[in-house]
Amino acid sequence: MKLPCDICMWDLIPMIKRELVLRLYKEHKFSKTYIANKLGITKGSVTQYIQGKRASNSSKLRKIKKVDKSISGLAKEIAKKNLTVKQISIKFCNICKPAQKILGVC
Repeated sequence: MKLPCDICMWDLIPMIKRELVLRLYKEHKFSKTYIANKLGITKGSVTQYIQGKRASNSSKLRKIKKVDKSISGLAKEIAKKNLTVKQISIKFCNICKPAQKILGVC
């Protein structure tokens, strides 16, 4: 049985992370090391997100305008401001919670 929390942890959160990593890497031209440090993840994880080895199904989030706009907004904030990992985490939750409702996960 797959509980809603399992879906969030194994599916939704990695999809949001991948979309965020892709925007920081492609649109804002940050290095993999910088992205890893900013998000509190490993450089290997960043590489896997970029190569599509993790959360390769994240493109479906781009179809949900509210979620897509929120991810882009967070990427812009990270690019412009010196946010801490904790601040990014809080803003990340503000993306995840509405996405859960829209996707009918929780």
